[in-house]
Amino acid sequence: MFGNNCQTHPVIVNGDSMWPTICDGEQVMCEIGYYESTKPRIDEIVLCIHPLKPSVRVIKRITEVCSDGRVFLEGDNPDPIGSTDSHAFGLVAKEQILGRILISSQ
Repeated sequence: MFGNNCQTHPVIVNGDSMWPTICDGEQVMCEIGYYESTKPRIDEIVLCIHPLKPSVRVIKRITEVCSDGRVFLEGDNPDPIGSTDSHAFGLVAKEQILGRILISSQ
């Protein structure tokens, strides 16, 4: 189900942090604005603003949702250095999440 004000846009993945779920160079669809009317949930994959590099966008999986609306994000890559995520940059505010990533298994 689409959020009230969301628009679906293609996004090209750059990097291996979400491998094997999403591969480098793969195109995925993102529901921009999805979380304006919906709470983030564990296991959803999101596009967000990198907390330490505001010009960078990252795709990660939500692994924890805190009561204050912040989320813990992790890449799917099992290599410990294969993903820069909340282990490095901490919790991410809901407002930094740009949209929900749609993949064929979701």
